[in-house]
Amino acid sequence: MTLTVKDALELYENGKHRRYGLLFSVNGGAFAIAKILAGQGNVLGGLSLRQLSVGMVLFTVAMVWDIFEFGRRNKKEPIPNVFGGVGKAVLLLLGALICAGWVLVGFGGA
Repeated sequence: MTLTVKDALELYENGKHRRYGLLFSVNGGAFAIAKILAGQGNVLGGLSLRQLSVGMVLFTVAMVWDIFEFGRRNKKEPIPNVFGGVGKAVLLLLGALICAGWVLVGFGGA
């Protein structure tokens, strides 16, 4: 079965939206937990704020990689013009900013 351009774009956009949604939801929730529990020693059980931040950097890197590969795999017929240079730059900059935030949370000493 061959997809039309419209159907392929819809599938691509839905997949991209779900992946970005997961990236932002998990990071947002973890940042909220870190903010609420900052200064209380362990964040969750025996997990320190530094350990949480390292884990979230790893999660963010994995999600950025997944989104990048998803975009790369979908850059073929019938939608070859998706995930261009601007999309790649935005994804990589967002990932870098989120990771920088986690580094500040875990190692900023504030």
